Amino acid sequence: MSYLLEILGRGLVSELTAAFRERLDDDGRIATADLKAAAQAVGRSPLAERGKGARCWTALGRRHLANRDYAAARDAFGAAQTIDPDDADAHVGLACACDALGEGDRATQQLLAAQARAPRDPLVQFALGFCYEKADRTADAVAAYHAALEVAPQLRNAHERLAAIFLQRDDLDRAIEHYEHLCWCEPGDVPALLSLANLYVQTGRYEDAVRRYQFALTIEPDNWEARDDLVSAYEQAGLLREAIDELVRIIQTKPAFADNHLRLGDLYVKIGVVERAVEQFGRALELSPDYLEATVKLGTAHLRNGSYLDAAQCFSRAVEINDRLLTAYVGLGVAQHESGSRDEALASFELAASVEPNSTLLFSEMARLQLKASVNRQAQRFLSVSALADQASVVAAGTPAGEGPSTVSDLVEEQIRRLRSAVERRPNHADLHYRLGLLLRHRGQLDEAIRSFHRAVEINPNYAKALIKLGLAYHAAGRVDEAVSTLRRALQLRPDDARLHYELGLMFSDRQEFALAVERFESAVRHEPGNVDFQANLALALQSMGMLDRSASAWRTLAELTADGQDDALPLRTTARR
Repeated sequence: MSYLLEILGRGLVSELTAAFRERLDDDGRIATADLKAAAQAVGRSPLAERGKGARCWTALGRRHLANRDYAAARDAFGAAQTIDPDDADAHVGLACACDALGEGDRATQQLLAAQARAPRDPLVQFALGFCYEKADRTADAVAAYHAALEVAPQLRNAHERLAAIFLQRDDLDRAIEHYEHLCWCEPGDVPALLSLANLYVQTGRYEDAVRRYQFALTIEPDNWEARDDLVSAYEQAGLLREAIDELVRIIQTKPAFADNHLRLGDLYVKIGVVERAVEQFGRALELSPDYLEATVKLGTAHLRNGSYLDAAQCFSRAVEINDRLLTAYVGLGVAQHESGSRDEALASFELAASVEPNSTLLFSEMARLQLKASVNRQAQRFLSVSALADQASVVAAGTPAGEGPSTVSDLVEEQIRRLRSAVERRPNHADLHYRLGLLLRHRGQLDEAIRSFHRAVEINPNYAKALIKLGLAYHAAGRVDEAVSTLRRALQLRPDDARLHYELGLMFSDRQEFALAVERFESAVRHEPGNVDFQANLALALQSMGMLDRSASAWRTLAELTADGQDDALPLRTTARR
């Protein structure tokens, strides 16, 4: 299931410098030439003034790290070390440079040297654990992560990596301990809450899972609602500018409430000041990044301005947010069903079924928008009205002004045609089957959608989103037993699959090793027709772990379908989520 797979990808850093960002920060105020001149002036001799000399070379090393000139950084930090062997920062910087150059053993040695000089530094302990983990020394990694937590009990990355190690070992109770701690430290962290609830389901603690799912659903931003009597009175009387002025005063007093900014954005839309609306919707998302209604309304405002790419990014992000809400209802229903609360489970599945159309409609809108943008890049008017009506946030979309229903239908039908063609050429591409299923489901072609979702999970049994959509499609078709069985599968993770994804995550965190492994595998399977979608399915696995941006990947799939009608080469993008 995706939230369990995400546990395996959390806490990873793509390079050691990310763990020491503040310590190795380069403010950029001194020119590189001046830093080099200062370092060369003190020389490299151990007889140089230790404090000043080491600082000069360390400052130059920071600059080279910032510029990603890792060989030069290695040289500079090495010079600082020669002058002052007790400079912990020089050891840390040299470890980061060596790690970036693929010299893992030397990076570990430098971190051990830094640890000897700063034994209570939790970041050094975490980095040391991460080097051990990448070197397959998991027992040493566990010890180092625990040492970091003894000094800094709330160090999130250490808890996340320990949970990942214990999950791939199938030691779920210890993984649960770390997510319970994370949820205690940050009770509003919805992804952590859902991961913990899913771990409870995996271990049969269904009542605990129910409580966690219910709590996660209560703090979702789209379950909030704020009203001010005076603003409402102005609005009902048609005095929109007075309502805006009053709401601005409220925001000045209480600026941290996302729903007030959302409401102000709505009022600006009503008076036609779309730029101000975009600003307020964006402010709501700064305060609450997973606010579904604000995300959809920001996308709609961008459409009114003709900003197709910005709109598409908002709709794609909205699909991911809605899918998370959907997953919470499904998880709640499965936990209730397994604990014997069958009526409550059916009610939760009904709620999931009411939320599910949001994702299919939003993806349909995104597909239509992408195709329209590709056909007419200079289009000035493209309007899509989306409203989120109730707690289930059921999205309703209108028809763009000046565009008849048949044209809208034709655009979606064209995307369906292109996806069908892509599926014929690439039958082993799970994500193409899933995207086709979404469009077919939106068009009411339930049986065909079921076949598409079913094929997607045949190709990738861990494709949780496809399993959930398949289960809800069975539910809509009245096939209740199949629906419950499929939704239960969406919450399970086999130990072998956990270990496979764990190793993939570690490999992906080492860019050089990952690129080399992909190149070697592609060379090995180049003449094997059954493996033509290796990169596509590898990317899907990384998305499931949260290591590739899922919303960007959805847009990219559509974009590449319209690139002269060709989709035969969807290269793997390694844009990690840091």
